[in-house]
This record gives sequence, structure tokens and C-alpha cells, in this order.
Amino acid sequence: MLDLKALPYPNVIETLNYDEILNSVKNVFKEYLTDDEIALLESDSYSALLETLAYRELLLRARINQSVKSMLLPFATGSDLDNVVAIYGIERLKGEKPTANVKFSLSTTLGYDVYIPAGLTLVSKDGDTATLKNSLVIKAGNKEIIGVSVLDSYVKSSLIKCELIQTPLPFVLTAKQESEFLGGAERESDDRLRERAVLSLERFSTAGSAKAYIYQAMSANIKVLEVSVLNGGAGIVKVYLKTADMSEETRTSVADYLNDEKVRPLTDSVIVTNANIINIEIKAELELTDMFMQDEIDKAIKATPSTLKIGENLNLSYIYSVLHKNGVYRVNLQTPTIDTKVGDDSFARISFNLSYKKASL
Repeated sequence: MLDLKALPYPNVIETLNYDEILNSVKNVFKEYLTDDEIALLESDSYSALLETLAYRELLLRARINQSVKSMLLPFATGSDLDNVVAIYGIERLKGEKPTANVKFSLSTTLGYDVYIPAGLTLVSKDGDTATLKNSLVIKAGNKEIIGVSVLDSYVKSSLIKCELIQTPLPFVLTAKQESEFLGGAERESDDRLRERAVLSLERFSTAGSAKAYIYQAMSANIKVLEVSVLNGGAGIVKVYLKTADMSEETRTSVADYLNDEKVRPLTDSVIVTNANIINIEIKAELELTDMFMQDEIDKAIKATPSTLKIGENLNLSYIYSVLHKNGVYRVNLQTPTIDTKVGDDSFARISFNLSYKKASL
């Protein structure tokens, strides 16, 4: 796949130098001075004006540079990038809205079934809104039921509480949120969108290339982080997913998308599976030059990404590089003791079990 970062820097984007612009403006101005006036001093009233003109020209050239960048895939961001990738026939994925469990309760039991419609509006104290995902029925003689509400925001999770019922109902009903909003996904990032834009050219392959399947899988669901495509034999395509939640729901949505007749080549049989997770505990004793740095070092180590890429081996050299932070004198690694080989259908997920002691220098 084309590496956008490896492209040469465009010559059309000018390198700006304020002093050069100022000297150029002064040279133009001096052409209209007499011999007695040719020596332009910093204290002259014209000097401040010329510096202002030079600065305005600098800003104008910077704006032109930015305009050029906004039209180039490697540099465009935000809505500018949205317009650039439209040329490729794609658009930014909106993400997914998180959900939460909500308990609905009647003030008293009733002798008939109570119907709560889907789309019921729930509001937080700060005005955030959520809607009931599916219709609910509180059976006669019962007082409560649990449903699922959908937050009206594309975020991964939220602590917002939407418990105020805004939809008019012919009975007294209260709502209590039983969990925080989870399972959502933020709008597609600029980097991911650029990656899909480059991959999108592969979808025109008439044979269904591996990269075409990677593009389609990433376009199917915003939660897809990585895709591995393997040859399963004649006419069989095996697609392995690394997703944000590794859920069956996400896998199913990708499988349905890839098996659509508009996506899947006629002769292919596509099998979509969540990639295997190889759990590895890194257990080590770290000798520190100063025990006051323990919390800082522990926090830095545990900020390391918890998963590697699909098919990426977990080598001991990588583990030592993660553990040997500034302030660590020696790493006594206990597990693992050898490199971990990972296939193209799997990825490693790491956890840390660390202890600390003062180094004997």
C-alpha cells in the first residue's frame, strides 16, 4: 500500500522567511527614495509600516500554503479531508452511539399491559438526550422493566445520566439508568480515513484482492481496527478482524457487509472471524535508581498499547525496550522467557505484573 508519509514534500508549498520578505519590501520601497533618503533607519516612521506590510504578506503566503495543503490527501484535515476523499467515492464513518441499560418503573401496578414506545426521549439534567432503542411492555401486575437507551452522541463511552422522560405518556413512569453508556465509537479519525482512501482504489479489482477486502472490512464498521486476509483455498477467503470490542455483533456486521452481492466477487466464499487473542503476562522485577520514581515509571510502562498488530511477534527485545524506562537500572524479566511467534490470524494482548526494588549500584 502507498505510504503517504514517504512522499516527497511538495515544492508548491513555500518555505516562509519573514526577514527575506521584509528585505524584499524594503528594496521596492527604496527604489522610490532619493539618494539622501536611501538610508532607511529603524527609527524612521516608514519602517514600522514596511514591517507591517511584510508581516501581512507573510500571513497571506501562509494562508496560500494552507489552502494548498487542504487539497492534498497527506495534509488535509477535518472537513477539508472529507472533501478530498469524496473524489475517491468514500466518506468519513460517523461512528456508533453508545448504549446503557435503563430501568422503567410505574408508580403502581396496573391491571393491563403498559406499552412503552421505541424512540422514547430521555434527557439528562444538562440537556443531553437519549432514546429508547426498542419498544417495551410492562405486563399487567408488574411495575418495572429494563430496556436499552441510545445516547445521541458518537462517543466510545459516557458517564452522562439520561433519566428524565420527555415523551408524554398516559401513565406515571420513572426511569433510572442502571449502567453508563458503553459500546460506542467516535467518528473516524483523519489517519484512518486517509488509510481507507488509499485502500479504496483496490476495490476496483475484478478478482477481489486482499487489500480490497481490507478496505471493505474497514468500511463496514468503525470499530474495525485491523484486518488480515488469508487464502483459505480455491474460492475461500478468510478474513480475520481485530476490533475495538471483539464482539460477535461487530463481527456479524462485517460478515454481512462483505457477503453482500455488491461487495463480494461472485466466486468467493467469505469467512469472517475475530482474530485469535494470545494473552501474555509480562512479569518482571525492576531495579530502580530512585524509588521515588516508581509511580512515574509504572504509569509510563502501563501506558504502552495493550495489544500488538495482527501477526506481529512479541519479541523479548521489545519487552525490554518497554520496561527499561528512564530511572530503571536493571530489568529482571521472569516471563516470558522466549520470543512469542504470532500467526496472521492472531494478535498478542499483553498485561503487566511488576514489582520494584532499590537497585544495588
